[in-house]
Amino acid sequence: MLSVALRTLRARWATFTGSFVALSLGVALLTVTGLALASSAAAPERAPERFAAAPVVVKAQDTLRVPTPTGDRESRLAHPRPIPAATVARLRKLGTVVEDRSFPVTGGPTHMVGHPWSTAAFTPYDLVTGRAPRPVDEVVVTGDRVRVGQRLRTDRGTVRVVGTLASRGFENAVFFTDARAAHLPPAISQLVIKADPAAVTRAVGDSAQVLTGNARRLADADPGRDGEALTAMNSLFGTAGGVTAFVSVFVVASTFAFAVAQRRREFALLRTAGATPGQLRRSVLTEALAVGTLASATGCALASQGAPRLAAWVVGNGLAPAWFTIGDHTWPYHAAFWTGLLVALCGATAASWRAGRTGPTEALRESSAESGTITRGRLLSGTALLLAAAVTLGLSLAGDPADLLHRKSYISRPMLLITAAALLSPLVLRPLTRLLTWLPGACAMLVRENTAAGTRRTAALAAPVLVTVALAGSLLGATATLNRAKTTETSERTTAAFVVTPPAGTGFDDALRRLRAVPGAEMSPTSSTAVHVLEDDVALIRSEARAAHP
Repeated sequence: MLSVALRTLRARWATFTGSFVALSLGVALLTVTGLALASSAAAPERAPERFAAAPVVVKAQDTLRVPTPTGDRESRLAHPRPIPAATVARLRKLGTVVEDRSFPVTGGPTHMVGHPWSTAAFTPYDLVTGRAPRPVDEVVVTGDRVRVGQRLRTDRGTVRVVGTLASRGFENAVFFTDARAAHLPPAISQLVIKADPAAVTRAVGDSAQVLTGNARRLADADPGRDGEALTAMNSLFGTAGGVTAFVSVFVVASTFAFAVAQRRREFALLRTAGATPGQLRRSVLTEALAVGTLASATGCALASQGAPRLAAWVVGNGLAPAWFTIGDHTWPYHAAFWTGLLVALCGATAASWRAGRTGPTEALRESSAESGTITRGRLLSGTALLLAAAVTLGLSLAGDPADLLHRKSYISRPMLLITAAALLSPLVLRPLTRLLTWLPGACAMLVRENTAAGTRRTAALAAPVLVTVALAGSLLGATATLNRAKTTETSERTTAAFVVTPPAGTGFDDALRRLRAVPGAEMSPTSSTAVHVLEDDVALIRSEARAAHP
């Protein structure tokens, strides 16, 4: 039967094209996602950026530490504590102190970050054109977006550009005079000191962090951004891999089911010639093994070319850090190759049993109409999955409805319902076809009668389309519903006629006093914060919150 199976592949190669293409693309996607996951398992430790030339950096405490029976739990504060004035005074006795203040600046050609001019030397930035700022309305900017002499209207006032610096790539900086920067955000979040690190550590105590060497990267803006980006990438690629495997199984299974339905008379003739049901099953599985081997190898070859392009795309669109590349990993190729073979064999198993049940007398039939609509095993499996989908949905709605909003829930729960619908599709295919082809005419009649005569064959063709459309619709619909719900929740929480916000990092006490003087005005000043809760003495949960005046 091995030679028969191989000859069948050569003679009926067009029949297996769908399985080959689907499996090749599925293995390619699995390999690419596996390579991306392997390459994003851990982020390399970044070198210091803003303070690469600073001897010692003192940074304000920005971490909450809570002792638990199993060790300390840590979480970032919503707003870092300022460095105490007493600590700054002690540090000035040890050496030269350069205070750093970082604050957003909007209104220019792009979103910028403001700093005191004296901190530019610790990156270091190189002055390309112009000079250092002197009056309070002069600034120096990085990059080539603005020219010397140009005036910028920003939320920090109108300023004049007197110099440009070579961009370092990690920020769009604008440097004010030290005096002007000191009046923008009053709190000192970090500073640079030229002194012995040990003496600085003793002077600071536990009121701030002392950073030297590679630890100075913690003073950069958002030092954990690489880890957050990799976490998002892992979720993206993990979801893509799971959906790919799910769809590939359906496409391959449906293609082999269609091929077996088309070759029913061929199998009947083989049975008449003396072939046993087991030989027919092995023949179909051999065909699946051959197609799976070729398709998996092709998919791995495609992935080797596609993975670097995917890495360049996610970096170019800001989904991954600039350093992200595909590493030299071999296990994704092995995992995807053997997964492709397993998918091919699993998809062909049901079809092989269908082929083995073909009787010799079916070769004598003049009609190609099928005798049954759905097998007992398919009916039981589809019913069980349908009940499981209904029960899990009911339990979630009755117990914890918020669980349905989690990504794992709105991805996995629809899969149960979609699989049940695909398995039970032969039951509803005939009445649906009659409903859709009610118009008179020869074409509608042929479609209606051909579907009725070959329900299983039609269901095999419709299943991949059903799965793809249903899965895409459920995922896109779930994300759109979540986004709309968040927008609605935010708008319903805000019932005020006007919302007034100050520039980021600043307050507006004078504006509040003037607003309170407006006749009939009702105000509710709030500020962003975070609430931390220790659950079961193990997990420290951080939640966004707003602090309001009672």
